[in-house]
Amino acid sequence: EALQENAEPANFIAVGKPLPRFTLRNAHGEEIELESFRGKVVLIFFGYTNCPDYCPLALRRFSELIRLLGQRSSEVVMIFITTDPVRDSPEALSRFAGRYSDRIVALTGDWDELAKVWREYHVRVPEDDGKGGFISHSAVIYVADRNLVLREILTPEMTAESALERIMPLLS
Repeated sequence: EALQENAEPANFIAVGKPLPRFTLRNAHGEEIELESFRGKVVLIFFGYTNCPDYCPLALRRFSELIRLLGQRSSEVVMIFITTDPVRDSPEALSRFAGRYSDRIVALTGDWDELAKVWREYHVRVPEDDGKGGFISHSAVIYVADRNLVLREILTPEMTAESALERIMPLLS
């Protein structure tokens, strides 16, 4: 189900508000601005490549969603922002995202750049256990319309079909 109905608003960006802008780097070291995706429906998910559960599930759901969208799939992009910049090299991020879809843009930055984005998106700043283990992180998918205004907050557990029902109105 969508998270909107039962989420505590203080823990997430308010639906109907513009997404906080950011500039981070892709696997090739190129700076990528959120603004460059204006005109597409944008899904944003925060996670890390060694995540055992929600990250693979969220990216798999996105891959299924792309398949269901068919010819309209080029109008949708997912941005995957790391919560583990120490271990997630740009190459590892790109490889991880590429396993699921070429429409996933994996982004990273230095700790300070990412911490600013995490704060603005209400992502719990990760706690590094120093052993390469589990990192606690938020598991929501922000969905913005073509003007980069937040319209939905989804969970990775949602089926691709449920996500499609919520995203289709944003494509019209």
